[in-house]
Amino acid sequence: METKNTNKPFKSKPVIPSVHQRKELLYAMAETGADWIMLKLGDVNTLPQLVGHIHRFGKKVMVHQDSIKGIARDKMGIQYMANCGVDCVITMKAPCVKYIKEAGMFAAFGFFVIDSDACRSGLANIKEQQPDVVILMPGTIPRQLVREIKSEATTPIILGGLMTTAEQIAGAMAIGVAAVATSNLDLWNLET
Repeated sequence: METKNTNKPFKSKPVIPSVHQRKELLYAMAETGADWIMLKLGDVNTLPQLVGHIHRFGKKVMVHQDSIKGIARDKMGIQYMANCGVDCVITMKAPCVKYIKEAGMFAAFGFFVIDSDACRSGLANIKEQQPDVVILMPGTIPRQLVREIKSEATTPIILGGLMTTAEQIAGAMAIGVAAVATSNLDLWNLET
């Protein structure tokens, strides 16, 4: 099945609100120009309504596979998210990339860059699984390392985690990342 992929899904608004609470979600939907919302709240019962609300505000939904309570981290859980209208699923499990793409969603493969072994393993998974997007965590890893990963991965890169200042986001944009996910509400309307 073809994914909802476009070549540059984050080009117009590269700051992605990472939402952990309902009041943050209301703000992200109504008060930001963000194209995407990274949803990190809800459960199997509330996900369909949350996705519907976000879509009514004209925004796309990115869900971390591990963040929604009651949804299995397997093929059936992924299909459930597709049935709910989720646009992108973030997984830390490389084999799930295939299931996400088969379900017609953007597949975002995330990994923590904690040392050179993690970096090598993450790059091997990217090359093997071909996700639509790669999320590197924490977003504060050295710029040179981001450049190296970006040069080897042929997919857009998002930085996430510990991105708390406008300077960090500007630095990330300067080295060519596609987007930055942050939970800092003050940065959600940042013009880059």
